Amino acid sequence: MSTLNFEEFDKSSIEQWQQLLTKELGDRAQNSLTWQVSEDVVMEPYAFSSAESYAIEGLPTWEMMQGIQGSSPAAMNKLALEALMGGCNAVCFSSAPTSAAELELMLKDVYVQYISLHIDGVTNLKGSAQWLKQLCDSRELHSKELRGAFYTDFNSLTDDDFADSVHFLKDHFVLFRGFAVDAVAIHEAGANPIQEIAFALTEGHAFLVRAMDAGLTVDEAAAMIQFNFATGSSYFAEIAKYRAFRWAWKSIIEQYTPEFGCSIHTHIAASTSRYYQTAKDAHNNLLRATTQAMSALIGGVNSVKVEPYNANTTLDDAAALRWSRNIQQLLTEESYFESYRSAANGSHYIEQFTGKVLRAGWSLFQQWDAIRGGAGKAAFDKQWTKDVAEHQFAAQQALASGKRVIVGVNKYVNKSDSSVVAHTAKTFTASHEQA
Repeated sequence: MSTLNFEEFDKSSIEQWQQLLTKELGDRAQNSLTWQVSEDVVMEPYAFSSAESYAIEGLPTWEMMQGIQGSSPAAMNKLALEALMGGCNAVCFSSAPTSAAELELMLKDVYVQYISLHIDGVTNLKGSAQWLKQLCDSRELHSKELRGAFYTDFNSLTDDDFADSVHFLKDHFVLFRGFAVDAVAIHEAGANPIQEIAFALTEGHAFLVRAMDAGLTVDEAAAMIQFNFATGSSYFAEIAKYRAFRWAWKSIIEQYTPEFGCSIHTHIAASTSRYYQTAKDAHNNLLRATTQAMSALIGGVNSVKVEPYNANTTLDDAAALRWSRNIQQLLTEESYFESYRSAANGSHYIEQFTGKVLRAGWSLFQQWDAIRGGAGKAAFDKQWTKDVAEHQFAAQQALASGKRVIVGVNKYVNKSDSSVVAHTAKTFTASHEQA
């Protein structure tokens, strides 16, 4: 194969590109393609150069995760084994065990030393950690080598429980994170990417402060937390969201002068969005999940969980779970997404987009962090709920007017599809899909 020589291509000026764009647009103005992501972020449809760079090197290989929901520990165990045999290397149980026996049953025949284990809904953190330590001891495994996380809301623990838990984790689980900031919740309330970033940074910073007050170093505290995000439908905005968040978190950690360089990294667990799933033409959700997974991977997350296309109605549809796994396998084996970790670096458009999202997210973080650190969590929760509700109202107005298009719901509607959602549904399109 000959070496590529780009000198053989004629160079084009910015003016020539703009003339071509004007010709293609016809009667439409160029600013008709301008994209307003939020009040503070407006993107032009093209970028010719960028002096900005938000690359962070050293990102690890991503984990292919599947969510496990079931009616009992035995049912969850069955689904977990199917997921692992089907190609996943990470599983996330949707509910926490209530005893050591339940944990043993959930993990029967699961070789935890070779996978990444995630457990959601953990309220008894120290108890869960002790049960996992017991399981490791019974299997003659080293708990300090286990990878994964307990999804615990640090706000739910008393000061004594929090201190006991973080020190137990420090002593017995070096690679296993005990706490998760749940940015999925604000996403499903209707937040935009800027608000998701600001929320995660605010809660993450509050965790760092509390952990250091409990006697941990910033390095130890940073290693105990992960961030859970849902990936929305705006392809480039979501890529920029993950890159901007990682850069902003790095900036926070650096303010506390960590001893180890790796502390600037954090674990981002991304899922595809249940909020943007539709009931009508439900199989379109497979396409949505594919592009959302691509955004997350290009954005540099650590793990991806593709939600089943019918996640809002069914817990354990084996075929839907298999299709979810297949999406990631296709991205890995046919599109080679596992072969790179920094494809967005140097892209003029994405670098500019990342910079705008970063600045807007950081500004909102400073506002929310001041409320969180001053007036307290209740005041912070009230503020972000108000801000998100305002954005959600505007988004719903855009959907109702047709400015925001959702295929199968308000455009290209399948007249033969009579599917409706429950009146209690909280998806973006729920009000347009009810009977």
